[in-house]
Amino acid sequence: MSASKKKNYLTGAAVLAFGGIVAKFLGMFLKLPLVRILGDFGMGLYGNAYPVYTFLLAISVIGLPVAISKMVSERISLGKYDGAYRVFKVAVTTLALIGAVCSAIMLFGAHFFISIFKWHPDTYYSILGLAFAPLCVCILSSFKGFFQGMQNMTPPSISQIVESITRVVVGLGLAVFLYKQFGVAFGAAGATFGATAGALVASLFLFLCFLKIRPRIKRQIKNQKTKSTEDVKTILKILAAIAIPITIASLVTSSMNLINSFTVSAFLQKAGFSVEEATILWGQLSQRAQTIISIPLILSSSLAASLVPTISESFVRKNTEQIRQKTFLTFKVVLMLALPCIAGLIVMASEVTTLLFGDANGANMLRLLSIGIVFTMISTTMQGILQGVGLLKVPVKNLAVGCVIKLVLNVILIQIPFLNIYGAILGTLGADFVVASLDYRAIKKFLGSTYRGLGMAFIKNLFCAAVMGIICFILKTFLAGFVGNSILTVIVIIVAAVVYFALIYITKVLNINEVRSVIGK
Repeated sequence: MSASKKKNYLTGAAVLAFGGIVAKFLGMFLKLPLVRILGDFGMGLYGNAYPVYTFLLAISVIGLPVAISKMVSERISLGKYDGAYRVFKVAVTTLALIGAVCSAIMLFGAHFFISIFKWHPDTYYSILGLAFAPLCVCILSSFKGFFQGMQNMTPPSISQIVESITRVVVGLGLAVFLYKQFGVAFGAAGATFGATAGALVASLFLFLCFLKIRPRIKRQIKNQKTKSTEDVKTILKILAAIAIPITIASLVTSSMNLINSFTVSAFLQKAGFSVEEATILWGQLSQRAQTIISIPLILSSSLAASLVPTISESFVRKNTEQIRQKTFLTFKVVLMLALPCIAGLIVMASEVTTLLFGDANGANMLRLLSIGIVFTMISTTMQGILQGVGLLKVPVKNLAVGCVIKLVLNVILIQIPFLNIYGAILGTLGADFVVASLDYRAIKKFLGSTYRGLGMAFIKNLFCAAVMGIICFILKTFLAGFVGNSILTVIVIIVAAVVYFALIYITKVLNINEVRSVIGK
């Protein structure tokens, strides 16, 4: 592949981010009416099933696709197209088998999960709606990993949109139909089934994309001078060596959500709340506040997905200076994205929640939870860099520390009556801060040098975000007596974006020459 055809990591991240943001907004079209149809109790049932699902996906999806991306990228950079293709074929089969096992666990273990986590019994139907999703998502993720390894981010980006459209149409349609016919529990189950349908249709889309490029891959394999000698056993060993640490890290990350699942309901009941009240509070946190928070976090996950193959390529070529430049630029971009999101959500939490869900329930949860955006963005992107340079065990250790902190804080804080559900949020903030700090220290140690401009970039971004937040608050206060909430929120968001981008241009937060130096390589 010629240099002119290689996509730089910022472009790749932008493509993935675009697809992710569109997909997330499409997903909002599912949750917004669902909140109004099913209520917070129904959304609590809906939200209960997902941590188990994401935990199983952490086993089956996260590690191997990243390994596929890394291995395919490394082999293509060395001209070993047959090796890259063989990696993909082995990985697809492996992921399909693992996905089938995970689906079986959800299908036959639903009652066990409800019993051990002290969930409402009606959660059973929501779990069944998700039972076959792991198998479909595994197949989907194998194709995503292959395309990302080729640094072709467009098909995965489009697949996210296809998945979300299907999820909305099928999930919302079934939710409405089953709710009217059988009640809230079946309505929640119909909504969760949308995830299964979305993954299935997106898998078919990427399969068609793969069929389209396969003839070109075959030609490249035919024209390459030396053939790869790796057999299936060797590929599986390398896949396992890369995927297992990443999978463990993903398991630890998913464990943080799982910790919420088995601590929130149980310890809220110890604090004096009924199981119905606990389910409602969990629905507000998981399906309102966390849904909104997940939108800006798409940007960091897109950066991380794009970073792994491009950092791996630089690492294989032993170009440490290029890794350093990409890393420092990534830090700057993360700060530029995270800080204004925090400022905006702190000021506009009630208005945004009301606009999206019809009332302000969960707004204070959103306001407090938004502080952790910067920590999560830093840790997510730094994990991508650490994986790219082969330091696969470091994120695992750091996440394990965060998981322990999360568990301890949840157990202590949630059962305090005046903290209740906010104890879970404080636990998340504490864990995310520690993980981000440890990841930053690991990257700094690997690079062997500090970057003085980073501290100034943080100060500049913080100043721009603070000024933007103050202007938003003043504008919101002024407009409150003249326009409705929807118009007010839209106006404030538009003004905030204009103000912030004007400020970062004036303060020169991001040096255009620095961006060009990285893109040009």
